[in-house]
Amino acid sequence: MNGLNFPTFTLQKFISNKLYATSINEKVDGNLSLFKCFLKQYTMIKSILILILSLTSLFLIAQEERNSHLYKTIMSKDSLLFDVGFNTCDISQFEVLMSEDLEFYHDKSGTSNKQEFLSNLRNGLCSRPNTYQSRRELVKKSVEIYPLYKNSKLYGAIQTATHRFYEKVASEKERFASSAKFTHLWLLENGAWKLTRSLSYAHDTKLKE
Repeated sequence: MNGLNFPTFTLQKFISNKLYATSINEKVDGNLSLFKCFLKQYTMIKSILILILSLTSLFLIAQEERNSHLYKTIMSKDSLLFDVGFNTCDISQFEVLMSEDLEFYHDKSGTSNKQEFLSNLRNGLCSRPNTYQSRRELVKKSVEIYPLYKNSKLYGAIQTATHRFYEKVASEKERFASSAKFTHLWLLENGAWKLTRSLSYAHDTKLKE
């Protein structure tokens, strides 16, 4: 009798052990998959953080000092464009400083090229200087300028900042109109600095210090 039961017991034990081993392997494979997934996500997050830190470091290093020649040059172009051109409606400043390839992007009024921009200026803000005047004021502490190089040769600069706009209607007192952020791409064209791309965005009618 014992001789007959022994093979059955051995077979049952074998099957039981096999099933247990399979269960253990499935758990190990499952845990391994979870670990691989975690490792993949961790590696991706780590890469993103390294990229963010690298870009932050790059901008901190690349930003021009306020006493540098490039910073002063771009600021002088900004002054001609706005203090002279915009504030006094001297359209010739825009004609000289803007590239023929200008692209202007505004978050409220859309896009325009150089000719469209000049036409809008003539027929809009500067169409009735005796009854309406607009004035731009640069928030100087917000200015950031970054040089652009190719093969160690300077070919352009990026200028970002915030500016405020004030308006005066007829004999009324001048009042705040809006503020906005802007990004300008200045490129050297035949040795002359030209405004090639202009982005005007984040307009706000509330005055902020």
